[in-house]
Amino acid sequence: MEKQSIAAPDNAPLDRIYIIAATLNAFKGRRHVEVHIFRHGATDEELAALEGKKLVGPPDPAVPPQVLQGATEKAALRCVLEAFTAEESQALVAYLEQRYAEHIEKIMVCPMDLPVPLGVAPLSGIPEGKSTGFIRFDAVPDYPLPFVARGFYDLAVHEPLMAE
Repeated sequence: MEKQSIAAPDNAPLDRIYIIAATLNAFKGRRHVEVHIFRHGATDEELAALEGKKLVGPPDPAVPPQVLQGATEKAALRCVLEAFTAEESQALVAYLEQRYAEHIEKIMVCPMDLPVPLGVAPLSGIPEGKSTGFIRFDAVPDYPLPFVARGFYDLAVHEPLMAE
């Protein structure tokens, strides 16, 4: 398993800044599946603590205005709350390495770009569908971490293991 980690800058505005992505060898009949791993279950108190810290910036100019309708600063802040602290990311990577090393090709830990653009939404808000879904790491027996970790995947963007 290849591991890459990029440290957050010393002047990062908060500790909860690390995002994690993994590439699985094979998953649900697809190969090289990208999984975006996030912290699930942030509280309203955590959200309130981030308000007013200028962690949300203007929308990306490439995003059409109709896509931004209904976009809120709170949704963008919930995206920030899905990130991990350095300690959480290290513990999660150690757990994934110990439990799933033979299934993971690569795992990447890096700081999130701040401020997040208005219009960004949390991964936990994406509905599950025919090709999209969540890996619920915390549902595995003997899950040892004190926080909930989930992984979002979209099988439609990955090649099948065998020709369809």
